[in-house]
Amino acid sequence: MRNKHPQIFIDRDPMDASSQQLLQVADLVPLPGLTPDNNKLLFYRLIDHDADKFNFTAGIKVFFMVADCRFATETDGRLSDGEIPIFDMAGYSLRHITKTVLSSLRVYMKFVQEAHPVRLKEIHVLNCPSFLDKVLAIVKPFIKSEVFKLIHFHLPGADTPYNHIPRSMLPEEYGGEAGKMSHLKEKWVQLLQQQRDYLMEPSNWQIDKCKKKSSSSSSSNSNSNNNNNNSCNTITHSFKTLEID
Repeated sequence: MRNKHPQIFIDRDPMDASSQQLLQVADLVPLPGLTPDNNKLLFYRLIDHDADKFNFTAGIKVFFMVADCRFATETDGRLSDGEIPIFDMAGYSLRHITKTVLSSLRVYMKFVQEAHPVRLKEIHVLNCPSFLDKVLAIVKPFIKSEVFKLIHFHLPGADTPYNHIPRSMLPEEYGGEAGKMSHLKEKWVQLLQQQRDYLMEPSNWQIDKCKKKSSSSSSSNSNSNNNNNNSCNTITHSFKTLEID
């Protein structure tokens, strides 16, 4: 999928204009620590509610850059058993729905459900708007039934999230003790900058074709190598073009 969709996974730069604007519009922040059940919390929300500034595909791209950066740099010695994304829909409007790019949504949903190296335990949606049915009409066709069962929807101002999420692990803005969201986010913005070369290097994310062996081998070995290379290229081509429905 990374090879097939380079506009999301390979041709990327955390410092380019679209990524920087997205980071000014939205927070995509892995929260520190693990829950008592050894799960990681990840928080997503809009901080600028102007739909004209929201770039859906840039949001998907930044999401995966943060994830790739996190997997490469977290070295506290503790691996989570699972992950709990938290989406705050405060400020999300009908105009934001019109910004949805279905092709990018499909890539995102397929990757996180079939290829992302995490185990989803729960998904929480905070401050659900009155038009939630319209949002679900767009995204539900891309969500597997077993994943949809993990989603908990919470009304604005409800205390129900705290039945599932340790309040102390949330940012101060949500009554928690994890610190201000702006400070938590700054850490990840700096980390994206530090890992810029790693994220932008195509060889870290692409599947390369098998390289031909040296032509200095003997004639018999050369014929054998050519056969092996042809077989290798065939397998690589098949793998690169494989698409799971």
